[in-house]
Amino acid sequence: MRMSFRLKSIASLMVLASALSGCAYLASLIPREMYYEVALTPVLPEGRGEYQIDPDDPQAVLFSHEGMVVRVRPYTDDELNALYPPLYDGRHTNPYTTNELDVDLGYVPPIFIVFDITVINKTYSKIEFDPARTQLTTNTGRTLRYYDPGRAGEGVDPLGGNQFSTYYQTERGRSGIDKDINLERMGLIYKTAFHRFRPVFRGDDRSGTLTFDKLPQDATEVVLSVDDFVLSFDASGNPERTIDFECRFNVQQGVVESEIEPLLE
Repeated sequence: MRMSFRLKSIASLMVLASALSGCAYLASLIPREMYYEVALTPVLPEGRGEYQIDPDDPQAVLFSHEGMVVRVRPYTDDELNALYPPLYDGRHTNPYTTNELDVDLGYVPPIFIVFDITVINKTYSKIEFDPARTQLTTNTGRTLRYYDPGRAGEGVDPLGGNQFSTYYQTERGRSGIDKDINLERMGLIYKTAFHRFRPVFRGDDRSGTLTFDKLPQDATEVVLSVDDFVLSFDASGNPERTIDFECRFNVQQGVVESEIEPLLE
């Protein structure tokens, strides 16, 4: 029996798709010859007992005030890639990094700087951290605003923040594979980001990512400022008592040559 032209075409496309997926997966396993590394190390202010290094993780800083604790921990791209590895077919769905090689630079550049934020409430009735009231300032005078995951509610002002949906163009009617991958990335963002208007009640804690644009390459120090952290609310549910604080980090960044011999020349 002769196969129809249509069936032959479909079969050919399936073989091609399988081959491309296999190539993508193999490409994801090839060691990088060079990559750009950004590492942040916390710096404690002198004479401020409310700040300390997490005894279980020297890369994390703890800010304590009476009955609450905020843990701030910067991620590296390698850590993020380990948390959100490629799919079985090699597709890169990690929303916080890219796998696209910049051929002019010769390495895969960072696209964001990401922090893990954990808010712990030991004694207050309820407290609230608002990602929109943060900013990241470099020692070179650059101020970066956070990326909003877009689940605060229709029409809610992000207070000057960026939008993940705009970055990944999910609101522009794109179609095809790119849109599908970006929708998967947005799904991961919704699950992992620290959202606005999510109070933490007594005896509970909440964690999530806080994301900014990548650091300028001349930055050697950054300060993460947190404004209007709510410690109590009035009878109408409005913030009654707030506090501001900041966390300082040294920055080491630059191109690193891999010690692993490349598989392909």
